[in-house]
Amino acid sequence: MATRTTKTPTPEAIENIRVAIASKSLSEVIRESHVHAITLRKVLAGKPVDTSSLEKLARIAPRVRKADEFKGDLQPLAPPVARRSVYSWDLQRIRAARDDQMMGYFDLPVQLAKSMRADDAIFTARSNRLAPQVAIEAKLTPAEGARGERAAARAANMVFVPRDVIGDIHGTLVDHGIAIGYNDREVNADGTSIAFRHREWPLECVRWDASREVMYTRTKDASRVDIHHGDGRWTVYRKFAWQPWTKDACVLAGALIWAAHAEGLADWNGATRAHGLAKILGMLREGTAINNADGTLTPTAQTFLQLVVALANGDTPAGIAPPGSTVQFLANGSTAWQIFDTLTTNRERAAARVYQGTDATLGAQGGAPGVDISMLFGVATTRLQGDFAAIEMGLRTGVYEPWCAINDGDSRYAPWLRYQLPDPDESAKLAQRADNYRRFFDTLTAMRANKLTVDQDVVNRIAREFKVPRPSLASADTVTSTLVLAPTSYDVVVRGREARASAGLPPFGDARDDMTLDQLKNQNVANANIKEQQAAAPPEPPEPIIA
Repeated sequence: MATRTTKTPTPEAIENIRVAIASKSLSEVIRESHVHAITLRKVLAGKPVDTSSLEKLARIAPRVRKADEFKGDLQPLAPPVARRSVYSWDLQRIRAARDDQMMGYFDLPVQLAKSMRADDAIFTARSNRLAPQVAIEAKLTPAEGARGERAAARAANMVFVPRDVIGDIHGTLVDHGIAIGYNDREVNADGTSIAFRHREWPLECVRWDASREVMYTRTKDASRVDIHHGDGRWTVYRKFAWQPWTKDACVLAGALIWAAHAEGLADWNGATRAHGLAKILGMLREGTAINNADGTLTPTAQTFLQLVVALANGDTPAGIAPPGSTVQFLANGSTAWQIFDTLTTNRERAAARVYQGTDATLGAQGGAPGVDISMLFGVATTRLQGDFAAIEMGLRTGVYEPWCAINDGDSRYAPWLRYQLPDPDESAKLAQRADNYRRFFDTLTAMRANKLTVDQDVVNRIAREFKVPRPSLASADTVTSTLVLAPTSYDVVVRGREARASAGLPPFGDARDDMTLDQLKNQNVANANIKEQQAAAPPEPPEPIIA
């Protein structure tokens, strides 16, 4: 029985599959590759799968878009007028908003996310998550070839994707696990090209239609429009192919954290008044009347009450009490108020874990909360890589590919917008790559030294094992080897033109250029002998003079 081998997909393979899914669809990739959906999800998660499944997925090419796909109405759409936001939340309404988020109804969840930002714990954690969007540079990377360079140069002047728009999209993606972008298409004066201007579409206008498995939105004219990623108008930003709003939306876990933190602060304020403000109890002399017949306080009781209130508020430093009356101070000696400090700190750490992926709040000197920048950056980078990858993929397949197909006729030359994320492991990766190359060539050298067959198949297999690019062996007619010649052997190999060129001299310009040094030497010897023979021969007698 044949054994099945598994392999972990490389990052390049995962990215190629994501490009194929974004440019086609999840169901189309499954249908073309004949790979089960569970296996495909394992591949996208970077888990080991059967090698045959990886080979099938490797044959799936991203969809090439053509200009004919985007012919249609260029009239831009407008979202409906925003309604008044909800700012008062109880636990029941918070749970209802979370349920709507899980179902793909985003109106109430968007309002909940807006209110959550007013909390200091949520605001700080969310701001730390989004801060690198402004700090990290993004560059437009062209496709390979001269045509890709030209397309990137044109896109820089014709595709407008402001960083503040991407910042808003990033925030929506973090809050809800999904964000929607819209392309306003603008035709130039002579009608020869179309520019794209990208903007965010309000997520509160969007819903998921579970029966048709499609997202749709309401527009300003009360019409209902389906959202299809990459159709020239719509761009869907997401990290997961299926219902991403249920998997990586911070509003789901953050909502109850926000409620616990807000309620804890409110209870803390109430406990502060109970512990920090002493109560005063006054007692009149026994037998003194307190109420009149109509139930109102007697003048004596009223005066004594005003005195007690003034003393409690601190407005009156002294007073005169009725004869026989007493004043008793009541103070809360409980230490239960300390629980609120622990509760609020716990919720602040929970908010950091949800939004940043780690507990970034640390006790600093003096008890003040601090942030470990190195730890925060290292962990947040893993979260940001997912955020930036989703934004890069969305812009590529939803903005640049349609624009390139419309203006250049083919989407293969569309550029990428790449974030220049610093790689803290770059030095280690370079050292590992250099070591892989050294081991690769050492293995080939050892195989040749032991007279083993080293053909292209062997080179490919060893290169795959050492994870280096596969080099191509030279063809048989171009294979050369070093031949060590004796000094006297050069005379029969080196020709005249080669010898003169090595000395910096021009060629002879005659048949001597193609003669070897040995032939030239023999010719010179022969010429010298002829001259010697001519010099040694007796002179010929003079011709007779005829009168």
